[in-house]
Amino acid sequence: MTVRSIRRKRNVLQAGFALAAFWLFGPIESSLAGRARHKPTFNPMALDLFTSGTLYLGQYETGLYPRGKNEMPDPHRKAGERIAATVRPLNVDGQPDGNGRIVGLALGHSNSRLYFSALQDCLLKNADQLNPRFEFLNAATAAQQLPEIRRLEGIVWDRADRLLSNPGYRRKPLTGQPVLSRRQVQVLFLHTTYNTASASGPPRPFPETMRRMQRDLAAVLEHCVSIYPNLSIAYLTCDGLRVFTGVEPHVWQEAFAFKWLIEGQIKGEEGTAFENNGGKKRTLPWLCWGPYIWDNTWDRSYFTDGVHPAPKAREIFVNKYWDQLRADSTARPWLFRPASKK
Repeated sequence: MTVRSIRRKRNVLQAGFALAAFWLFGPIESSLAGRARHKPTFNPMALDLFTSGTLYLGQYETGLYPRGKNEMPDPHRKAGERIAATVRPLNVDGQPDGNGRIVGLALGHSNSRLYFSALQDCLLKNADQLNPRFEFLNAATAAQQLPEIRRLEGIVWDRADRLLSNPGYRRKPLTGQPVLSRRQVQVLFLHTTYNTASASGPPRPFPETMRRMQRDLAAVLEHCVSIYPNLSIAYLTCDGLRVFTGVEPHVWQEAFAFKWLIEGQIKGEEGTAFENNGGKKRTLPWLCWGPYIWDNTWDRSYFTDGVHPAPKAREIFVNKYWDQLRADSTARPWLFRPASKK
């Protein structure tokens, strides 16, 4: 066999393998070959789950809260309890009204839409335990990651307005008060990611990228305070494992942006005030973590296509969120009936 024929046979085999990879793993993942040339093989098992308080790259503290802890500092929790005590049913003009509503609004991208839809089902299933004046609206929308939401206009914001003003967009129609308003939004559930187009080209630099994400998160939350003037509390969550689409460790690193923003508020940094106090003007809601779901043990069965969560992943998200809310002293005053158990 000549050298030329050997090369031709090798090229045919390579083309066959490439086609097989396309059909087995889909066009999204097969398009990631270019990225693989720019970075070493990523081993998700080399990362912890933000649970041990170790140092990433020898200098960046993990743990959801300061000092490598996953427990909220007591002073911040007490402040949250004080804020939570002010959350009450409001009418469409934003005035206290026993017949009004407490609106919890969810924002995010397609994964968020699936996660929050499952959480909404859980809340409906457990409605007998909940404050009957609480309404959960899921405005998360496909292709609306943080860079798109950061524009402060567009699809996700329009959907939020439609959910408030048009009962036909809501899963559970209201009785007696079909129209809601921005002034009734008091709780925000923000689940977002920053990996748009990160599957092509070299990995984005750390920590600079996550500092940018931190600033963009703050800008979105500040905008929410401006358009939802009674917004008091925000739960922040980041996306799960994305190793099957070639954007790790980027998504794992995104937790630092959330951590640093919440930590900045705990430390009283400029631009993070959640109430007018001592000359500081409120710019953000009171912030805390929702459940942390990045898990390096998730295999392909946890995803429908390597990206979007399969039912078992959604169940984990819901169970974690439900357990956290039931045990959360900052959620109990407005989410649960006074007589309901934790």
